[in-house]
Amino acid sequence: MSQLRRNVSANVVSNAWSTGLSLLLTPVYVALLGVESFGLIGFYGSWIAILGILDTGISATAVRETAWLSARAEESAGIPSLIRTLELAYWAIIVVLGLVLLAASWSFGDEWFHAANIPADVIRDALMLMVASLVVQVPSGLYVGALMGLQRQVECSGLVALFGTVRGAGAVAALLIFGRDIRIFFAWQIAASVLQTGVMRWSLLRHIRGESPARFSRERLQAVRQFASQTSVVTALGLVLAQMDKLILSRIVTLQVFGLYMLAWTVASGLSRVATPLLQAFSPRFTELVSKGDDQGLRRQVRVACQLTNALVLPPALLLVFLADPILRAWTRNAVIAAGAAPLLMVMATGTLLSVCSYPAVSVLYSRNRLQGVIRVNLAAVVVLLPMLIIGATNFGAMGAAVCWVLYGLFVYAAYQHMGLEGLPDPHTLPAIVRDFAAPAVAALVTTLIAWQLAQTAHSAGALVTVLAVGLLAGWVAALVSCRELFRIALTTMRWNSIATHWSA
Repeated sequence: MSQLRRNVSANVVSNAWSTGLSLLLTPVYVALLGVESFGLIGFYGSWIAILGILDTGISATAVRETAWLSARAEESAGIPSLIRTLELAYWAIIVVLGLVLLAASWSFGDEWFHAANIPADVIRDALMLMVASLVVQVPSGLYVGALMGLQRQVECSGLVALFGTVRGAGAVAALLIFGRDIRIFFAWQIAASVLQTGVMRWSLLRHIRGESPARFSRERLQAVRQFASQTSVVTALGLVLAQMDKLILSRIVTLQVFGLYMLAWTVASGLSRVATPLLQAFSPRFTELVSKGDDQGLRRQVRVACQLTNALVLPPALLLVFLADPILRAWTRNAVIAAGAAPLLMVMATGTLLSVCSYPAVSVLYSRNRLQGVIRVNLAAVVVLLPMLIIGATNFGAMGAAVCWVLYGLFVYAAYQHMGLEGLPDPHTLPAIVRDFAAPAVAALVTTLIAWQLAQTAHSAGALVTVLAVGLLAGWVAALVSCRELFRIALTTMRWNSIATHWSA
């Protein structure tokens, strides 16, 4: 099995495990803590994404630069100094941000949310614990990014899955042992995050020791400053629309409604976890091809990445759109919560699908260091859609915010498809969309409609789960067959595996 296939497989398994764990534990959190407290957990997830402005800038730099340096034998000795430089800069910034957020939580935390069942002092304490957890968790992204760039993705994916389990399942155990208090949840996140960041750092240093002395280098910092700055600007603009809906809604609607919104968001955002392992595996490969000037090979890899992303994401996304209410009822075991969150999930899954399918094209732009166009796209989205988000959330509440997310997804998908292919062989955007997106979409839609019809006759949770599982597998097979390159690769892989098995016997 090639290194790329091993990386894709490891990342897919890791993210599938993390997604399944999140889906399994979310209704447990709701049952143990209530919808209002789950709203605080969702708010915590939004802050992780917001601080991802910093994480994306530095971690994406770590991925690109370590992949670039490791592909050039004469420059690989500079990796330890690169990591040390990024590490010191990262920790300095995150500690300062953490102190600012702690002061804000102490001063305003008990006044931000409209809670009916959680005392104000508990909310303030939870927010302060939340900040402490963020400070020790977010920097692990640097070490993850560097491991990805070094092509140590099997090891990295295993560690990510392990600590995701420790944070999630351990939190449930802590709540059952020490009490059903949201502060217990965040205290456990602090302990698990310290362990995660420490082990990730140790794992990275183990692979780069001996290359050369690791020291802070102003020259290295200057060399990567432009890329890191542009990446941070891109992420900041994207997160204005990706996360400001949560911040705005948390102030406008009740914590009960916000909890339903975050429940729907938790399910819809699972689609990004389907595509993220592909991006993690292909991104270093894209950078390697760019460093070698192999535009033809890059175009082939981009096409495979687009088809694979679309084929994996479309079937579960369409099931969420057409079967949102029964899925939520079977998942939460609460018809009232399902009825409140299902309309939001239908809309948010559509927007997330479009946004996620733009990932390969965005990754190409990162690898080619063409971020000016990405900045323009995100700036245009902020200027146009942010006012729409404020108006929609103010007048239509959670549904208004969800509709704005669809518009954002549609805009970035169209823009990035065009920009990502520009300058490569066979750059025609519309035929590529028809071939790589529309074909698997039609194939997945057929299987989804069949699953929707069968779900009407499913009168138990077990029967519904069976219908969903069969529908999902059928959708993946149909989408795979509709993508010519993927189908050819699958046939080739099976043929060689069959030959290898024959000769080994």
